[in-house]
Parts: sequence; C-alpha cells; structure tokens
Amino acid sequence: MHLVTRNRLHTLLVIITIAVTQSGCLGLVSNLLYTARGDLVPAEYEGLAEQRVAVIAVTDSSQYSDDIAARMVSREISQILSVEVEDIDVVREDEINDWRDNNSWDQVDFVTIGEGVKADKVVAVELTGLKLRDGATLYRGQVSATTTVYDIATGKREFRRHIDDYSYPITGGQYTSETTEPKFRRVFLHRLSGVLARYFHPYDFRDSVAGDAELLHL
Repeated sequence: MHLVTRNRLHTLLVIITIAVTQSGCLGLVSNLLYTARGDLVPAEYEGLAEQRVAVIAVTDSSQYSDDIAARMVSREISQILSVEVEDIDVVREDEINDWRDNNSWDQVDFVTIGEGVKADKVVAVELTGLKLRDGATLYRGQVSATTTVYDIATGKREFRRHIDDYSYPITGGQYTSETTEPKFRRVFLHRLSGVLARYFHPYDFRDSVAGDAELLHL
C-alpha cells in the first residue's frame, strides 16, 4: 500500500479511537476527517451520464397501492442524480405515473416501463421489509434495498447492489413522544436515498459521518 495512503488510514483510525471515548466530538471528527481524507469516493457506476434515466422505487406493497415510501425514494434519488450526474436527463415523476396509470402496470417489469417513457436507463430500487419503529415507543427505520440499473436498448442488467439491512439511526432511535411518524419517515428515507444515490456519483466521506445528527432537527 502506498505510504501516503497508509498514513491517511492510520490518522483516520487514531481520530476515531480518540473520538469514540469522548462525548460531544461529532463535529471534531467531521472536521478532522476532512484533513485526513484523500480524493472524493468515486462512483461505482458512471453509466448514467448523458443518458435519459427513469428512477423507479417499489416496496412490498407499491405494486398494488400508492405507496408514499416508494414515491419519496424515487423523488429523492431523482433530485440527487439531477444535481450530481453530468448531463443526465431524469424522467419526470409524472411521466412515469402517467404511463403506469395508462398501462395498468401490475407487475415489476422495469424494462417495459423504461421503454414506455423513452428512457435509456432505468434505476430500479426494490425495498423490502420496510419499518419505521423498533417497538411501540421508538422510531428506528429498517429496510433491505436492491438497486439495479437496466439498459433499455439491450434489456440487460448492467449494475446491481444489495443492502441486506439498512438501519437508521445505527444505534438508538427517536422516541415517539419527541417527533411524528411523517417527520421521522422523511428523515429516514432521505438518508436511505442519499446512500443509494452514492453508487452513481462521487461523494465526500464526511457526509456519512454525522448522519445521526439530523435527528436533532426533527
């Protein structure tokens, strides 16, 4: 391993070791990680640039009903990609909804939808086991997520990643007396969407360090 890379990793480990033994250190960790890091973390898949892309999220129940979680994740990822991916043309949400309504879409066939809205690629996000509570009094989101890119011209799968159990916050949670389910859902799905969108654009590692702090603003 290159000497500079080893030094950066050693510095990062020292920072985290010190930080986790102290309280109120989240801001310090975030700032120090900036000085220790190298370049941005690169995208795993770069094939969305200069393409017309439809983002479609589904949950266990969204094939049969208008599911708010599926809509929110589709919308969030679309917004992130439109900003972060060069010259991307994201298919509007209403175009996808109109096609589904007019064609009685009742099965998961992402390539057919992509053809229907004249997309070059489809980013398909399949969410299973979504829940927002850990017991009766604590909000803590959990879900499994599979993200797949389909090339519409060939009908082939070009990229796939699976997260078996995404949890937010990683530890603890938010008491139901401190916030509402819609507010917690918004934060949880926002965080999830950001994680899934990172497959397709470079990102700063610092962005993933202080995620739990968002709960303070619910």
